[in-house]
Amino acid sequence: MGISNQERIGKALELLQQGLYPYFEQKIQAVYGSKWITKIASHLQDFQKPKKQAADVIQKDIAVLLKVMDREWNDVFKDSLSQSDRSLIYELLEVRNQWAHQEPFSIDDTYRAIDSVHRLLKAIEAPQVTDVEKQRQEVLRLLSQEQARYEVRPIPVSRAEDARIRERLDELLKRLAFQNAYLLNQALTHTSYMYENPGTGENNEKLEFIGDAVLTFLSADFLYKRNPDLKEGKMTVLRSNLVANDQLAQFANDLDLGKWIRIGRGEEISGGRTKPSLLSNVFEAVVGAYYLDSGMEAVRDWLEPLFEKIVNDLPTTEDSSSKLRDDVKGWFQQVVLSQEFSDKNPDRKPPKYDPIRSGGTDNSPEFTSVVYVAGVEYGKGKGRTKQDADKRAAEDALRRLGLLKN
Repeated sequence: MGISNQERIGKALELLQQGLYPYFEQKIQAVYGSKWITKIASHLQDFQKPKKQAADVIQKDIAVLLKVMDREWNDVFKDSLSQSDRSLIYELLEVRNQWAHQEPFSIDDTYRAIDSVHRLLKAIEAPQVTDVEKQRQEVLRLLSQEQARYEVRPIPVSRAEDARIRERLDELLKRLAFQNAYLLNQALTHTSYMYENPGTGENNEKLEFIGDAVLTFLSADFLYKRNPDLKEGKMTVLRSNLVANDQLAQFANDLDLGKWIRIGRGEEISGGRTKPSLLSNVFEAVVGAYYLDSGMEAVRDWLEPLFEKIVNDLPTTEDSSSKLRDDVKGWFQQVVLSQEFSDKNPDRKPPKYDPIRSGGTDNSPEFTSVVYVAGVEYGKGKGRTKQDADKRAAEDALRRLGLLKN
């Protein structure tokens, strides 16, 4: 029996605890000296942890460790870590809470969580980063197995249907020479189309996941080879900008993908063909489909000229316009916990997300999440998982605050 995603997350969090605690202890002792345990104990009451066991709790409970790091950010960690590292702390705290509550993790969620653990351990130069990197590579190995399954799988359409697909997508196929046109057709098929036209093939969700992982790998590889002397923090921000939601949507527009997407009538009426979020997801699906069809090197040959064309215009330091969609929850949390927001959030409590099942099918559910700050609704979003819905809600909140463009 193979290892589950829950077990993968658990192992990554264990490695994070092992690597993070020595760094934490060193930094906090440098500031508070022999009184550091007393300082830690002062935080534990808020977390409903016994003060007498402060040293033991902080060494064994990754959630408490991350919370205290956030509390002590300005006094202890701000000078040695970046704001993107603080976003990782928020993100990993949420991952740990979901893991502790036995919430299911998709392979996509697992990859993102392990990648975040890897990035934080790398930022503090912890030796455990090597073991976490092996976990990341395991996801790519699973993708390779997925490719092998597609390679032996016959085209699930007749020759006549294949010919119709090729005729419909002729212009696009001239730019991306797919061997299996059905894969490209699947990448362009939104879930809304499947709801209204059951039995007409598969949607693009699985391909979207594969494409996201491939984009993450190739963008990092591209930047490392192009800028080997660039510091890890700046490279992380640059990679985030390179594959950010709005940038992928622009790549999709350059390919005119909106013209070829198969979407449902309701999505069509609401302007789905021009929605940046939908276009970026379709672009990821096309990347995943092309990877399965022609392999990693073909995708690399296609994407690297696109990356090269824009990379010089991207910032390497964080600002409000350079946040990766994966970090929007951390970004929004930073906003609501800031001093500037204290009049609206006097107790300085983090945002609260309320995701509920709102539609879809058992095999493809849809969730709606509402995010509240101090009991006031700030944003709402939908997604295929609770985590995706939470992210969309955070994005909506940032747009309402004027911090994120459409």
